[in-house]
Amino acid sequence: MKRILCLFLCIAFVLLTLAACGEKDSGKKEDGQLFTVVDTASRESLTANFTSSDSDESLEVSLTKGDSPDEKTASFTCHADTSVYDRVTVSTDRTTSEALAYNNYVTTWDLSSGRCYPGVKEYTPEYDRKTFDYQDRTKDVLIWKPDDYDASSKYKYSVIYMTDGQNLFDRKATATGSWGVAESVRCMMENGGEKCIIVGVENLSDHRDDELTPNIGDVRDASYEDGHGEYFSDFVVDTVMPYINKAYNVYTDRKHTHICGSSSGGIESFYIAMEHPDRFASVGAFSPAFILYDDQTWVKYLKEKDFSAGYPTVYLYCGNSKSDNLEQMLYKGTVTMPDNLKEINYPTDKVITKLYDDGLHNEMYWRAVFPDYLKYAFPLSESTPTDSAK
Repeated sequence: MKRILCLFLCIAFVLLTLAACGEKDSGKKEDGQLFTVVDTASRESLTANFTSSDSDESLEVSLTKGDSPDEKTASFTCHADTSVYDRVTVSTDRTTSEALAYNNYVTTWDLSSGRCYPGVKEYTPEYDRKTFDYQDRTKDVLIWKPDDYDASSKYKYSVIYMTDGQNLFDRKATATGSWGVAESVRCMMENGGEKCIIVGVENLSDHRDDELTPNIGDVRDASYEDGHGEYFSDFVVDTVMPYINKAYNVYTDRKHTHICGSSSGGIESFYIAMEHPDRFASVGAFSPAFILYDDQTWVKYLKEKDFSAGYPTVYLYCGNSKSDNLEQMLYKGTVTMPDNLKEINYPTDKVITKLYDDGLHNEMYWRAVFPDYLKYAFPLSESTPTDSAK
């Protein structure tokens, strides 16, 4: 009798152990960050595939459908470890989303629009508009503030300066939407990250290439010769930044100041950060047009820079989709830039490179990756406001 009882207990223990392991592998056990997808209620099931850009680890999870907040939408949830995984795709039986950033800052993605925006549905960012004189014309700068922005608070706000301000906020800005940067920063702040404002400098099509092309040497494409990137850099640092520092309740020190852009805006943002490493803590260069100059030109240029005030964190992203020739071309320059920086003894821990095989050259993909940049620009352990900052 004792042997039979012992046998039954052993079988029960094994079954419980297997059940527990199966629960962890399916992602249903609440042992990681809660991941939420908001989608149309007409879908009965969604699957999340979590992956890591640093390893081969992956986790496929069937999301749990929750109660519908209204007749049109439903929430789907699961758990995954943000210390292991930093990307996630969401699939139905017919479609799969682009690879979305997954971290402690952005835990919710809205798929209701079909374009994967971070955070809550139906958010329309509002912003201030300031017009400046610029060469023989005027240039608009858009300033987004959090909903709870307090102009008199003793805790100030960090600033992210960005190129292509016309594509940052309005979801109808392009055929693939906007960058959704306000939504990402809102999520970051709601999840314990630093309070920020976003300053977007408009770069309209008639002058964009000219404004966002630094002249650092012999350019590979003659149509980009004599770019006025130096003028744009001076405009950002000497005109826009002093205005923002005076008109808004922001930190003015290097630690709380960042710059970011894509394509031509990516190379220009990188250039501005390298020209003024004493002013920027990080630069996000998305699908940057580094390929305009060969590697030797970049190394020669970078060797002349003075980094005694510190090295900005350099975040590089590019896609490599076979269906996008432009992105494939820019991919080559993104891959070699870390080696160029290494050649001038730029600290390797200050260079983050994220390459996406299926990434395309548009706002939808930059929006999907932008929260990953925020993770490195504003590390959670360092994002506590301090009274000592200027």
